[in-house]
Amino acid sequence: MQESRYDSIVGCGMLSIRSSIPIRKFNMTNSSRISLIHFPNYAALAPILFVLVLMLMFTGCGSSSAVPEVSEDGVVIGVADEEGVRLITNTTATYVIDDLAAAGFKKSKQFDVSTVPGAIDIWYGFFQQQDIEVRFYESHAAALDKGVELAETVIARTAGQRDPLIPVVNLYPAYAVVGNTVMLCERQLSTCEALIDVLE
Repeated sequence: MQESRYDSIVGCGMLSIRSSIPIRKFNMTNSSRISLIHFPNYAALAPILFVLVLMLMFTGCGSSSAVPEVSEDGVVIGVADEEGVRLITNTTATYVIDDLAAAGFKKSKQFDVSTVPGAIDIWYGFFQQQDIEVRFYESHAAALDKGVELAETVIARTAGQRDPLIPVVNLYPAYAVVGNTVMLCERQLSTCEALIDVLE
């Protein structure tokens, strides 16, 4: 019986581990040869267990999972809430109506900003045949501070209630805070998401 050494190396970035495990080879009577790993004691298992743990921890070595951005209120940026009616995204962007028009938003009517405290411009229009009301603010922070509470009031209305800015029954069940704007979305949040996706 001959004894040899088996060297194993695990590399991940700058980490490398070398373990040596004695291997004994047995000559069989039928001229076949079998190699078996022989462990003199349980202590020899430690390097292997350590390597297995590292393999589990560093699966996909070199990759990292993106940590989602969370607002001060605990809202995950860029992800709709559990009800699917609220979204905060593009937190560093600042838009004017021309930006939305360039993305395909069809302007229909401009409203007096005195009806919405804090807003600097308000437009009603549509995108892909769905109504969207866009309220512009000085900044993203202003949109959150002054626009969200008003948007919550709008989405809380039941069917048949009138929007004070639109002379027809028009229910907005969802809204999105997009940069310095608050978008009120007809039917569902995806109405606004379609426009958001094409905004630069």
